[in-house]
Amino acid sequence: MLARTSLCDRWLCVAWRRDATVDGHGESEVTLLEITRFADDAAVVLRVAGLLGGPDVVMLRAAIVKAVVGDQADELVVDLAGVDRLGVCGHHVLVTGYVVAVDYGAAFRVINARGPVLSELQTNHTFDMLADSRDLGALLLALLRRAR
Repeated sequence: MLARTSLCDRWLCVAWRRDATVDGHGESEVTLLEITRFADDAAVVLRVAGLLGGPDVVMLRAAIVKAVVGDQADELVVDLAGVDRLGVCGHHVLVTGYVVAVDYGAAFRVINARGPVLSELQTNHTFDMLADSRDLGALLLALLRRAR
């Protein structure tokens, strides 16, 4: 019997912004994106928090590729419960993650999208597709809606 293994890693993307009201030096630390990675026997869960947009999404792209290509996960789950806003770059990384996972035979799911993040995914007709890569009907529907 194999023992179940679990791994937890955390990445922070930190930026500095000028804000004269925060402290005497006029700088404050702002966490833009946080990714917590949990892995077990077959699945990897990436819990994302913060702002999913701009150049900070490079970390998420790297985490997705590592999980699918490097770790050969059977399933990759991206949990967006902690994401406040989804930018164009963030949306692109999620769709790219979907494609990479499908190319490598892994299941891909985006869960817990809420508020403006959910609205953005629905507006771009990718919410159902990203909800479960095993649902080919959702993929075809997304493609048909985008072609209109």
